[in-house]
Amino acid sequence: MKDKYLFPLNYKYSAKFLGLIEYNVLLPIAIFLGSIALLLYGLKVDFFLSIGIIILLGLPPILILSVGINGQPALPYFKAFIKFYFKNKVYIYKWILCLVYEN
Repeated sequence: MKDKYLFPLNYKYSAKFLGLIEYNVLLPIAIFLGSIALLLYGLKVDFFLSIGIIILLGLPPILILSVGINGQPALPYFKAFIKFYFKNKVYIYKWILCLVYEN
């Protein structure tokens, strides 16, 4: 007898906070918004103005990180970019240029 599944086998399911934001994206967003809130508190900005600034500065990162690229969260792309940036790189074109100019 064939098994029946609630979700198709090729469907990628991930739990989300309030049905909108994935949990692995929630921590960087919370750190970012918390740092903005602490900065505004240290500058003694009015409460309602600080709420407006937090919403204004927090909405674009939330949208970019939660909706992301092609429906996937953008956080794995940022992690891969940062990991690549700090790795030692081998530049093939420099090696080829050295071979060309040596002869």
